[in-house]
Amino acid sequence: MKKRLAALVMALVLALALTACGKSEAAKAVDDMINSIGEVTVDSGSAITAAEEAFAALTEEDQKDVNQGKLQTARDTYEQLLLQAQADEVVAAISAIGTVSAESAGAVDAARALYDSCDPSVQALVTNAGELEAAESALSEIRVKAVSDLISAIGEVSMDSAGRIEEAQTAFDALSAEDQAKVTNAAALSSAAEQLAVVKKAAAEQLLAGFRKDEDKVRGLAFYYPSAFPFYPDGWAADQRSFVLPYLGKEGDRVWLRLVCNYTADDWVFFKQITFAVDDERYTKYFNYFDVTRDNGGGDVWEYIDVDVSEGNYEEILGAIADSSETIIRFEGDDYYRDFTIGAGDKEAIRQMLTVYQALK
Repeated sequence: MKKRLAALVMALVLALALTACGKSEAAKAVDDMINSIGEVTVDSGSAITAAEEAFAALTEEDQKDVNQGKLQTARDTYEQLLLQAQADEVVAAISAIGTVSAESAGAVDAARALYDSCDPSVQALVTNAGELEAAESALSEIRVKAVSDLISAIGEVSMDSAGRIEEAQTAFDALSAEDQAKVTNAAALSSAAEQLAVVKKAAAEQLLAGFRKDEDKVRGLAFYYPSAFPFYPDGWAADQRSFVLPYLGKEGDRVWLRLVCNYTADDWVFFKQITFAVDDERYTKYFNYFDVTRDNGGGDVWEYIDVDVSEGNYEEILGAIADSSETIIRFEGDDYYRDFTIGAGDKEAIRQMLTVYQALK
């Protein structure tokens, strides 16, 4: 019995030896590549991929002689390490938020964007996802309270309230719909805006009453000019001085604003463009030759354009002029140009006209 058992063991050893000796050089080379992978890290990707490609290139017989299980384990470990590395990045972003304040918005938003961009398999490995939700909730409370405080600070509505109402409205509009629903005094903001519109309209009507009015009763419309606008008894005067001033048209409840840019002197410029040098800003408008009205008399010449303020950014330009420290207007033609500086009286006239227009439009 012992002799038989010994013979059987010997036969098995010989069979294994023959099998080992039968492994091809290609199979041995792939086994060596698998073994050379060593401890799997996030940097093992290229080595694993190379071994997989070499394994795929073997014949089916040679593949049977290769330690495929070890190769698969390396691949699985590598993929899991990649998932964990992504999760660790998200964990670090959430941890970086720290104590939540109004300045934490960027960090919270960045962490949320990173988390949402991950595959669910990565999200499942993020151990502090609850902290992100808590940070978002805390930031929401801070934002809502800040807007609520701005609304409460509006106080009694008057013309002086305009800045506070605008600030509160801008902050409210910046909130998400979910956070807007949490602002318990949002109705007070709407009410304040409505009251301000009434106050502005009343102030505009009062200003309008002080403007020069040219009425066309047949057509049912009127034009209003600020007191700075140069006039003769029978119409506005282009030959008195250079100016840039708006005037208002009104027909029923419909209002519109026009702008006259007038150059006058004793020499022609034949301007084709006007540059508004408003403090550090520059605005340039170009015109066709026949867009400009030109005339002369008594040794003076005048050239002007009369444009609809709504066509382009003229309202922005006028607002900038009204608030400027210095505004220089340049009328420029092909060969000549002339400059003039807008005075304080004209700036105030522009400011008043914009106040009326914005309240009534």
